[in-house]
Amino acid sequence: MLKKLAVEFFGTYLLVIAATGVIISQDVSFIGIAASPAVAVMIMILVLGHFSDVHLNPAVSLAFLILKKISLKTFMAYVGWQLVGAAFGALTLQAIYTQKVAAQVKNGVPAMSPQATYLTGFALELVMTAILVLVILLMTQDKANKNAASAPIAIALTIFVLILITGPIEGTGINPARWFGPALAGGYWDYWTIYTIAPMLGGALGAYSFRALAVHN
Repeated sequence: MLKKLAVEFFGTYLLVIAATGVIISQDVSFIGIAASPAVAVMIMILVLGHFSDVHLNPAVSLAFLILKKISLKTFMAYVGWQLVGAAFGALTLQAIYTQKVAAQVKNGVPAMSPQATYLTGFALELVMTAILVLVILLMTQDKANKNAASAPIAIALTIFVLILITGPIEGTGINPARWFGPALAGGYWDYWTIYTIAPMLGGALGAYSFRALAVHN
């Protein structure tokens, strides 16, 4: 269990650094901003997957809880260490770039476009997280899937495409921990329900969709 918790901490730590470091540097194109967390997740699944399921996302852990693949105790432990890892990742970037530099882009916290409404942001976070969670479950938990070995690539490409689609609109959180770390480090709590509640609802929707679609699970 300790190894699994270490994976959740370390993996989420690196994910936040990858996802927000490219934003704070202010020297990376939008394609690079979309690719960085996707590639980071793929690498971590490949490197750490033999230790645990590599959730790195409370919404994913919630889906596993709903499907009874982990216990409530494990879920709480996973989410706790994901949040701690995310906070440490954001604080590490603050130390590297200084708070003044990080504050210029609000620590890389997902940001709503001025043209986007609250409802739009909430709906996108919910639906896009549901899509991500469903892809993860279909690739890793459906025993009938003969392409399970390609799961890291499929998951990374899904993250990449989702960011391309929704990044300009609402910043693409699709992971409460990825939002929480930078928000906590910088004190940026705007639209917090969009980036926490909506993804968790999306995780639940993804789990129930998987239960309906995957016969062999």
